[in-house]
Amino acid sequence: MKERQPTVSILLLAYQQARLVRAAVEACLAQEGGPYEIILSDDASTDGTFEAMQSAVRGYDGHHHVVVRRNATNLGIGRHYNELVKLARGELLVTAAADDISVPDRVRQLELAWVATDCRADLVASHVFDLDDAGRSHGVIAVDDLAHWRSIPEWIRRRPYVIGAGHAFTKRVMQRFGPFAPDVAFEDQILSFRAIAMGGAITVPRPLVHYRRGGTSRCPEFETAQDMFAWKQRQSTRELAVMRQLLADARTVGHEMELRESIGAQLSRAAYMQALGQCATATARLRTAMDHPELSAWWRYRRALQATFPDATFAMKSRAAEWRTLLRTALQPRSGGTRQHQASSR
Repeated sequence: MKERQPTVSILLLAYQQARLVRAAVEACLAQEGGPYEIILSDDASTDGTFEAMQSAVRGYDGHHHVVVRRNATNLGIGRHYNELVKLARGELLVTAAADDISVPDRVRQLELAWVATDCRADLVASHVFDLDDAGRSHGVIAVDDLAHWRSIPEWIRRRPYVIGAGHAFTKRVMQRFGPFAPDVAFEDQILSFRAIAMGGAITVPRPLVHYRRGGTSRCPEFETAQDMFAWKQRQSTRELAVMRQLLADARTVGHEMELRESIGAQLSRAAYMQALGQCATATARLRTAMDHPELSAWWRYRRALQATFPDATFAMKSRAAEWRTLLRTALQPRSGGTRQHQASSR
């Protein structure tokens, strides 16, 4: 009897990336192995992204099964993922971002690594190539070896460094924990938690994706103080969404109290920053600062002052950023190598 081959789906999520999406689509179509299901999905872009995806697959006669679709309204990352997980027929779901480029054997390598665990692992990660917006490579970013995390207490003690753009995860892990909350924008740590709570996670020790800098977690350059504070407000909201999702998932597997102890201070800071951003007057900010005694007085009143005098804060931060850029340029090595990070991505 012929051994059954597990099914694999590639999920490409796109939004406002008309300039870059063709290369990402072509990389999916060129994947070795399979046949795979490839779902190319646009989140109601207005810049021609969906049309660019349609153009990229026009005339394709390969063996992969390709679906091109778009959401009627913009769903955001969390709900977009939820929609694609429901649509996908595969057991293993490979993430593809519309501004990244997968190497030709990426999916095959992830699938082989997964099958080598008897399909028990619920997350398969890989290293990535560091690509800037102009398409220049800056070496390799190495993620953590997820096989070292064997339990949720280990994950709580030290989160692994992961990059969601390099992930493949099982459909069953999403079915076990349920869909992402609608406001979730960073899925990588949530998936690492869920996988380690179930069948475990592994890392393929090879870079398999050209990962373009500039995701939702990276701090952009700002032209005005208003832009800077709007971005900070969005980040605080996104951080809160991830932490609340993690707490809900921890509750599902009986580890909520341990996780809450671990992230309590981080949760309070993010909640404070979100509340501060909703204040319209200096008096309201002062009242908000007084309402959070669990946080350092110096930290919360400094943040309240920064929100009250945004232009002065923006000027100081801009000057500091200029000095950091000069320092990085002076210390930058002549050739790119492998870099290992120790903080969460995206």
